[in-house]
Parts: sequence; structure tokens; C-alpha cells
Amino acid sequence: MMEILLTGGIFLLDYKVKKRVNDSCIQGSRKELLGGKLILRNCHNEGTLFGILKPGEENCREISALALGGVLAGYLRQVLRGGRKLSKTGLAMVLGGALSNYADRRKKGYVTDYVSFGVENKKIRNMVFNISDFCIIGGGVLWVISELLPEKKEK
Repeated sequence: MMEILLTGGIFLLDYKVKKRVNDSCIQGSRKELLGGKLILRNCHNEGTLFGILKPGEENCREISALALGGVLAGYLRQVLRGGRKLSKTGLAMVLGGALSNYADRRKKGYVTDYVSFGVENKKIRNMVFNISDFCIIGGGVLWVISELLPEKKEK
């Protein structure tokens, strides 16, 4: 049950932040925070995380829908078979982020990204994320760690 709340919470939080960014920041704008270490932006990303699918690719929505379906299937499998809490939590985070980004992509044709890091590495500095992206990455890491842990032996 907590995982469902986590999924919904991620979806709603990112939805609210994206709305605020779109309502209050001009598309393409930049505002440096924390001495330039954090950059608030308003980027409309028509591609996918890390540029796996580039803007303008016709199948971007369909591939996103397939990925979302795969995550949902994995999550339901964990819930129905009584999977590990860590695995369910990780997949719930991925699901919440994926649902939020997919809803954006489906409704608007792009995903609103709004956070960059002011670091020396130009590739990293030019990447723009949203809360959903962080949840997808973090949840994926938790899920992988859970799957790598040895099974508990019954007494």
C-alpha cells in the first residue's frame, strides 16, 4: 500500500513543480541557485532521458508507453508474488516518475525538465532533469540492488 502512495506522491509532486515552472519561468530561461551549483531552467524535452530517443522521432511516445508497461508489469509481479520491500519501493519510484513523464509526453508532446547542475563537466552541466528523472534513476538503482541481494533462506 505504501508503494502506491509513493507512486502517486511522485506523480503529483512532479506535476505541480512542472506546472509551476511552466507558469512562472519563460521557456529556455535560466536562474542560478546556491552560488551557481543548481540551475533552475524551463526546458521542453521532446526526446527522452539521456537522449536515448531524439526529438522528432515518431515512435518516442510508443516506446515510452512500452517501457511504462514493462515497469508496471514488473511492479505488479513483485506485489503479487510478495517481492522484497526494496524491490517494490524501487519499482514504485520508477513507476511514479515514468507515469509523470509519460503523461506530459502524451498530453503536450514533450516533458518539462527544470534542474541542471553547475559543474565543470560540460556534458553534465547541459543535462536537464526533473523530479521524475531522479526517481526513475534512484528507483532503478534500488531495484537492481534488491535483485542482486541473495534470497533469504527460510528456517
